[in-house]
Amino acid sequence: MNMNFGRALRDVTTEAERLTHPVDVGRIQTRIHRRRARRVALQCVGGVAVIGAVGTGVGLLTSGLLEDRRPATPSTPAPRVPTCGAEFVLREAHDADVTVHGAVAVGVVDERDGSFHGTSAGDSLYVDVFVEPDGPSGPLDSPDRSAVTTVLVDPRGTVAFRSDPAQQLELEATDGSGVTALEGLYDAADCRTGAPLDGTYRAYAVATDRSTGRSDVIQLAPVSFELGAGQQAGRWPSLVPTCGRAAPDDLIAGRAAADFDVALESSAGLDDLRGGVSVRATVTAATPEGRLVGTVPQSLHAVLVDDDGTVVSQVYDPTRQDYDSGATFDVGPGESFSAEVYQWFASCPDNGRYETVPAGSYSMYVYSVILAGDGPGTSPAPRIAVGGPYAVTLE
Repeated sequence: MNMNFGRALRDVTTEAERLTHPVDVGRIQTRIHRRRARRVALQCVGGVAVIGAVGTGVGLLTSGLLEDRRPATPSTPAPRVPTCGAEFVLREAHDADVTVHGAVAVGVVDERDGSFHGTSAGDSLYVDVFVEPDGPSGPLDSPDRSAVTTVLVDPRGTVAFRSDPAQQLELEATDGSGVTALEGLYDAADCRTGAPLDGTYRAYAVATDRSTGRSDVIQLAPVSFELGAGQQAGRWPSLVPTCGRAAPDDLIAGRAAADFDVALESSAGLDDLRGGVSVRATVTAATPEGRLVGTVPQSLHAVLVDDDGTVVSQVYDPTRQDYDSGATFDVGPGESFSAEVYQWFASCPDNGRYETVPAGSYSMYVYSVILAGDGPGTSPAPRIAVGGPYAVTLE
């Protein structure tokens, strides 16, 4: 990514950071009780993760600053996870039965109520990286983090952090609530020296499918301790079709004003979906001139429309979050990049409840919002990516 654009991305999140309540990092370091005991995950509330019984994720992460452009070496059935201080050599691998999602957040923990606040000035890491089926078949109830190892790699290519369940933080809130947390929290410390992590690191996740022994290896969004760094993936409900309402006329007519055209790389299996879809796609800049620069989301979204022209699924899966990938794009008119459509088709909310859209035949449209700037040095803005329709059948 162009470094001027990286600075522009950081400017976008600086104001958001300014508005968060400051936390006394030194006071936290001296008063937090760290002990090995109970497994309680983090519940996301906006940009703040509160320790609780239900775990979903964290809102603030880093923009894509360091993309690994080294050629990948041939894949192996089960790539070895490098040890602390070892050189990291990317060995791309993909297990057809699982996929890895998530990211690593930098932040601080408020010892009073146990909440985790995302901020690049933090002294803690929340490793929210997990495995789920390669094709989403239902809500994400309990993401499996136990089979994933996440590493941070410094600019010299060596491992500066390696997730290890034995090194996770366990802490107890001091407000008397008895709230504790374990899974995914770590000191933001260099595993080689114990010194605080500083600067920007590439992030990778290696997940192993216990049933097959095969692995999935992906590059996550970079992790940065630089001022203003933050995740660019987000949600814009007002910019996407609303579940339960008529689909936009321009979308049905194939005239939707889009900044990107999305084409699925294969339609195989669309006639036999089991609750959701996972498929690679080609994203092409549709603007008449100029360039679009940004970070590729881990997942593009899709929506279902019935024969009456009504939107019957939610664009934003209420059980999953949005994350950046480790890839960036810089495309002009007609130029493309690769992405993935990964979507569970959640029905319209009914008194706060939702389930998989009923079995049947529908028209599927890719409809996603991607942050992109008008070339290097410009501030990013929400851009619309549209594809379809594709005939699909839910079994």
